[in-house]
Amino acid sequence: MRGRFLGALYRLMDSPLGVVLGALVYGLWAFHINRTAGLSQALLIGTAHWMMSVVITLSCVHLMRTLFWLPERPKHGALLAIAGSLLATYTLLVGVHLWIGTPNILLTLAPGLLPTIGFATVYSGLLLRESADPDSLASRRRAAAVAAAAGEPHARP
Repeated sequence: MRGRFLGALYRLMDSPLGVVLGALVYGLWAFHINRTAGLSQALLIGTAHWMMSVVITLSCVHLMRTLFWLPERPKHGALLAIAGSLLATYTLLVGVHLWIGTPNILLTLAPGLLPTIGFATVYSGLLLRESADPDSLASRRRAAAVAAAAGEPHARP
């Protein structure tokens, strides 16, 4: 039962539906926390944060898969995936919010910090668990992720 649940969780976290729903929560929060800047600015901030969250989540899942398979030891890969994902996420989020003039960047990003760390940790842990089974989806994606990291053309995870 637990294995089924973790497999389903891995597929949801890897699906476009999971990405869009998760990002919607962050976009609504960004709108809410910046509503004092005026409706049009709050809508811009909320929409920008929602779109960034979708792009970041999809990109970071791919990045985490790639980073996970780089080291020889899976535990090192999990740590690299977590660190790389968080660094990429917050570099982009802070940069874009500075660019669009978000007045409350810290308050906008603060509620997402723990879920983002949690997502990176859980996803890396699921990769670690799935990588032990050679028939799992994560293991089947290994060759494509390693090929993409090596710069081989037409690699697709």
